[in-house]
Amino acid sequence: MTARIDTMVNMFARLPLLLLANLLLCGLSLSQDAYPEVTKFAKGIENITWNLRGTSGLKHLKYDGKSVFEIKPGGRQGSPYEHAFVDAGVLRLNFRGANTGWYFFSDDLKYVTPTTVAGEINFKASGGSGKRIASFPRDIEGVTWESIPDERKIKPGTLRWNGRELEIGAKNGETWVVDKVVPVIANRRVLEVIAPDGSVIWCAFSEDGKEAWLLQLENIFGGYAESTPSKAALTAQETGLTPQLNDLANHAEDLKNAGERGRLDTLRRQFQRKLKDNAALSQKVTQRLATP
Repeated sequence: MTARIDTMVNMFARLPLLLLANLLLCGLSLSQDAYPEVTKFAKGIENITWNLRGTSGLKHLKYDGKSVFEIKPGGRQGSPYEHAFVDAGVLRLNFRGANTGWYFFSDDLKYVTPTTVAGEINFKASGGSGKRIASFPRDIEGVTWESIPDERKIKPGTLRWNGRELEIGAKNGETWVVDKVVPVIANRRVLEVIAPDGSVIWCAFSEDGKEAWLLQLENIFGGYAESTPSKAALTAQETGLTPQLNDLANHAEDLKNAGERGRLDTLRRQFQRKLKDNAALSQKVTQRLATP
């Protein structure tokens, strides 16, 4: 991977993104009925309390069929967040600051992987060539997604999966430069790559195969529906981790015991990044979360 991937990463412009986010959230909320798979997902998570793990502030989240809000200690309901059901299994929240929150739910609605996103670029399948994704990433092979122009006036970009590598293209003047990177699958319909500056980039693809999003992540967390068992309960004193990472490690152990390999792998990579300066502690967590 060359440094040219930074051309794509550096397209992000935070302040204009906030203005764009407001328009996007309103538009998606109004057009939800046009996407039956999204409507079905939204209906499926109604009145489920989601326990979030590894987060510093927001610990419990709920959608009541109209609004998404925090559940505070004692069951008190917080102020609603601006939200959009971006795709089947994907909820997006507009936070007060520059970041947004993207929440990736499991098909069985037992688990959720929350992320904090610093910047995002929306793509459309070229010429409407996208098709419904049943087998990922096989069903996106050979499809080119083109960035959608917006008020940020970002440079044109493209995404393409060639069957082995994710091709990330960016137009520099009259010339196109393309990086080919080998990603890992981070979630359903999500590919993960690491930029030269260490930024975690997720490329998420819609279920209907018509849209994609390039997301620059600031953090990755865990979570589960209130009815899903949660048993691991080591303390931070026992593990040597910070309270937040200890909470996330307990959740990761639950994922391991539940056989949720994909979500577990995503968190294992996150721990490797978070603990890169503490080899002994990193090895301890790696051994704890190891699978056969």
